[in-house]
Amino acid sequence: MKNILKSICSAIILTGVISCEDARDPIVSPNSFELRKDATVDSPSILTQATANDIFGKFEWDSANNGPATVSTYTLQIFDHNDTSLSNPVEYTGNGLVITPTSRKATLTVAEFNTLLNRLPTFKCSEMDVDVRIKSVLGINPNPYIQYSNPINVKVTAYSLKLPLMAFVKEGNTPLTEPRVAASATTSNSDFVGYMYLETGNYKFYQADACQDFTTPNIYGGGSTAGSLISGTSAPSIAVTTAGHYLVKVNLSNNTYTLTPFTTFGIFGPATRSGFGFANQVPFDYDAETKTWFKEMDLIKGKKFKFKSNAWTGALVVPALPNPPYAPGTASSSVSILGKTTTPFSLEENSTTGQGDISVPGTDDGTRDKYKIELDVSKPRNYTYKLTKVPN
Repeated sequence: MKNILKSICSAIILTGVISCEDARDPIVSPNSFELRKDATVDSPSILTQATANDIFGKFEWDSANNGPATVSTYTLQIFDHNDTSLSNPVEYTGNGLVITPTSRKATLTVAEFNTLLNRLPTFKCSEMDVDVRIKSVLGINPNPYIQYSNPINVKVTAYSLKLPLMAFVKEGNTPLTEPRVAASATTSNSDFVGYMYLETGNYKFYQADACQDFTTPNIYGGGSTAGSLISGTSAPSIAVTTAGHYLVKVNLSNNTYTLTPFTTFGIFGPATRSGFGFANQVPFDYDAETKTWFKEMDLIKGKKFKFKSNAWTGALVVPALPNPPYAPGTASSSVSILGKTTTPFSLEENSTTGQGDISVPGTDDGTRDKYKIELDVSKPRNYTYKLTKVPN
């Protein structure tokens, strides 16, 4: 009898434990949820910058049914309809995503949807076949519970957000291998710029399409006056008679160009030395294989500097003193000045005093640290630098 009572008690206790565990760990299950597109919004099939602020589409969806009562977080995704593995979705988490306890909505402008399309690995300037869906996430890493809504298919032609490009092509070569100039914005064609090393020979400018494709380029050659351009495959070539480094600019608003030679890049500023001479640059060496300018030198902690390119009337002669030796300004003319942007280690043309200065790490106490400084201007409108401390 005692054994029977013990068995009954054990069974009751075990049942209670299992019930408690079930209460603590409710089982979630995929029960799906529906995404709907507002039919009153007529989504354009062709996106343009002129309509960038217009509404592309409005979406709403049910609360994700995860089984027990739960609260999910949501993001809107788009992906290429032909991406059967769904391996490259792009997520939208902008201000148009509005989630409340009673509703879940997303309103995207033309500009926002166009940006998502541009982020797809399969982006193209012609019509794209894409799907929109909602991702529901319950819990946090490392083991979140994820569900997806039904997809909504959209066929749309986007506009590229890539900067307009032109290649400066030596006779006998192709645009794919030649140095480029880039405009400052997708809507600009008046301020193409780029740094490049040019061999002697005859050149023409090749303009890529909006997706930076050179399959069917517009071709420009030299006009009847120096520095002018005319379009057409039969336009005269532009002769480069002296090999070297050049800052190349093109303005298609007035069909002009300039090829400005420079001898060296380097840095200048109070970080290079105390007292006289900090306005003159410390010239760098050039690595033709990596297409970078570089120098190892001491920098004053907490002080500032910028990059400068210079054109020289003769050979580059650097004085032995002071330390570090600098290139006197009387023997050169400044071609361009590069300062930092809001993006770390990124540079842009910036000659404004006090803006774009780069600060040397550390507190300004008069002491120095040695750094290897590297500058890459080979990619137009994408200039970068590295600052690597050299161990003592």
